[in-house]
Amino acid sequence: MGEPIRAGELLDLGDYERARDDIRRRAMAARELRRVLVGPDASLTFENRDTVRYQIQEMLRSERIVKPEAIAEEAATYSELLPGPRELSATLMFELPEREERDRRLKELAGAEKHLAFEVANGGRARASFDPRQFDESRVSAVQFVRFPLTADMLGALSMGAVAQVVFDHPAYSHRATLSPQLVAALIEDLREAAGSASEGSGTHASD
Repeated sequence: MGEPIRAGELLDLGDYERARDDIRRRAMAARELRRVLVGPDASLTFENRDTVRYQIQEMLRSERIVKPEAIAEEAATYSELLPGPRELSATLMFELPEREERDRRLKELAGAEKHLAFEVANGGRARASFDPRQFDESRVSAVQFVRFPLTADMLGALSMGAVAQVVFDHPAYSHRATLSPQLVAALIEDLREAAGSASEGSGTHASD
């Protein structure tokens, strides 16, 4: 996980309400850029500091949370979505609107945590790491938080413009999706920011 988002990075409810239209517009654009469809039923949205901070602000707004300790708790919870240095984090969603079909398909996809990967041409493959708290042997959850630890070879190939793909190789769901050059560029920038944030955090702790 990356350096947690602190309360000082968040706007109070009044300031956020006044700036919300602009913040929401930028956040939605960032999320749309970072979203990739993997087959007909799944999407993967890569998270960064801006997308996570927006989710925190929206939660504080919807729940009218103003107490400092409650704000800190929400920030800590959502900060678990932040990517750490040399990794990508994403929200995986199985988008199946019909209840009966959804229940059937999610059962068929049990074991999906062993079948999702991030591939970089000439760089290698990183299997996804799922949150063990979301595991269920009989079915997969419709929403999952996943991480892809990247090797130095993968990072180097990405920075050189290599093609990147998200791959599902589950027996009941076999699909792959190629990331757009714009998304790859955004992820490279996110990786740089995560590395910088980690360095600043280490420096701060070292001087305490």
